[in-house]
Amino acid sequence: MKHHTFQLDPTVRKQLQDIAITQDPRVQELLDNPGRLPTFLDFRVDYAFKYILGHKEALLKLLNDILPLHVDDVEYLPNEIPVISEKEKRSVFDVICTNRTTGERFLCEMQRRADSDMDDRLLFYGSALVHNQVERASERYLLRPVYVICVADYERPHATPIPDDNFFFSYRLREDKWQEDILTNKLQFIYLELPRLKKGWEATETNAERWCYIFRNLYTFVSIPGDAPEFEPIFEIARTGELDKNELKRYLSTMVTEYDKLVIGEYNRELGRKEGREEGRKEGREEAVRSMVLEMKRIGIPAEQIVRITHLSEEQISEISN
Repeated sequence: MKHHTFQLDPTVRKQLQDIAITQDPRVQELLDNPGRLPTFLDFRVDYAFKYILGHKEALLKLLNDILPLHVDDVEYLPNEIPVISEKEKRSVFDVICTNRTTGERFLCEMQRRADSDMDDRLLFYGSALVHNQVERASERYLLRPVYVICVADYERPHATPIPDDNFFFSYRLREDKWQEDILTNKLQFIYLELPRLKKGWEATETNAERWCYIFRNLYTFVSIPGDAPEFEPIFEIARTGELDKNELKRYLSTMVTEYDKLVIGEYNRELGRKEGREEGRKEGREEAVRSMVLEMKRIGIPAEQIVRITHLSEEQISEISN
């Protein structure tokens, strides 16, 4: 059964249809056993992030809950800005839209890993959205504000200690000494650092807190919570049972690919941290290998693939699993 009230925007639908379907056997296994699927999508998976926020009801609620302005209606934009020359870097976004009334642009990005160049990447994205507002023949530079919203599933480094449960960070161009002297509001960066919210669902007090909890934990819910009725549309949109067969295939294909990258990346990082210590190097490596093998087995990575990644034998992997 498809949504009758909530409709996926055609622009976003077309973008999602371009996502490849993998032949990974884990995808087919889940398709053959729908009872193993969670009730709701994992919001942090690229496909789910675009799919959920590709519904106006979800995107408008997010923007109005976390930004100091009111947005009545949005128009979804192409998620890629054309380049002028072959030397330019292509900018491909997750979800991008414009305020139909006032012209502000909103870019929403989900980031799972703390890549060292992430802030530079988002600055590049935001600058591209500023740059393409001025046409070649224009004599004046009349810019509309651009908001870059990064949902970060990691804690970013900060120059000063951050108090507990502070997860919301807003940046714009200011004077160094006099922070209230703002040069421009035309380019703003909003970070929601999900792990910094330590509260459980019942303890959340604001909609911004509830958004952070839902972003990270949506797939763990088994039913729609009754204490936040304004979020009911988000849960209804995110039901795995509401996706058609091809939508579900694309979601699961994205999910297993992203999970593999996260687990393998964490394995390599953990191994590097452990081996970098002079004391307990061997013990640290063994523990890192053991924990990563267990995590790979948990999400269903085949044994032969674990062998290639860890350089262990199938017997060693079986011993760790048992």
